[in-house]
Amino acid sequence: MKLTKRKYFNSKILAAAALALPLQAAAVILPPSNEMTTIQYGDFVAYSLDLIEQCAAAGDPRCLPSSGEIPANAGFTKTQLTILTGENGDPQTTNQPEPLPDDTPADNAFASPSGNQSTTFEMGSTLSPEPTPDFTADGDLDGTWEIQIGALRKYLDNNDLVFIFDNAQQGDAENQWLQIWAQAIIYDPFGDDQGCFEFHLSTDPGCPAGGPVPPTDAFNPGSYVTAFTSYCVNKDTGATFFDPDATTGTSSNYCDNNNGYYVNGNIGSADADNAVFSRTLNDQIFAASTGDDWILSLDVRTANNNGGAETLWICDNCRIDPQITSIPAPGSVALFGAALLGLVAIRRRRP
Repeated sequence: MKLTKRKYFNSKILAAAALALPLQAAAVILPPSNEMTTIQYGDFVAYSLDLIEQCAAAGDPRCLPSSGEIPANAGFTKTQLTILTGENGDPQTTNQPEPLPDDTPADNAFASPSGNQSTTFEMGSTLSPEPTPDFTADGDLDGTWEIQIGALRKYLDNNDLVFIFDNAQQGDAENQWLQIWAQAIIYDPFGDDQGCFEFHLSTDPGCPAGGPVPPTDAFNPGSYVTAFTSYCVNKDTGATFFDPDATTGTSSNYCDNNNGYYVNGNIGSADADNAVFSRTLNDQIFAASTGDDWILSLDVRTANNNGGAETLWICDNCRIDPQITSIPAPGSVALFGAALLGLVAIRRRRP
């Protein structure tokens, strides 16, 4: 697949970007993938941060090590590499926030829908929110979010490429669950597709590039993944279950009475809810064969938006514990409920 536009970044811009990045705090360590911590969707695994926090506090070795916290969303994402936002004003005119300088070769964040502005968000149908004063067309495509890989490596500073998502739906009932789909593509300087990675249901054939037709309603999602809000996770098996009599979301009392953690996947606009990670994408980003002038391109789409603006960003100091590098196949782990990005959500499964 060829890029429709192509220029090259000045190496001095990359050097300036590297010098402008501050020293990072101690890395946030997420536990390895297992039946309690993750569920796999396509090329990505999704973590529920609320679940991991509770599981780690209980001393469950499957959720350890788990050090540090993902800081609160309010204010924090103004310091992060942001993909979707409702915080930073007009993305068409607002540059990426610190620690990224204005001339860093990365798209500004797309504006995610807020309230009842739209029941769907299709990045692929939206013009890219270009930085000012002049981002030109350097490796950029309309309708997707791009960053040059050299700049991304400097931003991550040898940490892993972890996407963090803040779910901001209006409520917890089943008809208010968000639907999410995402695709990441790596392009070389000639505009050729060198790798495609999708966050999708296991029934979706996924890459090559192109993406699904956006769902017509929340209950006909196609390849979209469901972001549960309130649900229970069995403390022994990691299986997800729901209150069969609940009409407005599963209650914490029901979870407690049935040996389950009560997981809130819709904490609100002040906290991070989920993390998403792809080992194969991460390895290719840091591979010696991947050039600094290559491009990472992201297409993110959501449906059934009904609350505040969802936020998706790239964590600057997150790592996945390397004790276990294998990822369980879809269906081999119990669903626990997670939401994108960044990807980040899981479909409903009966216990």
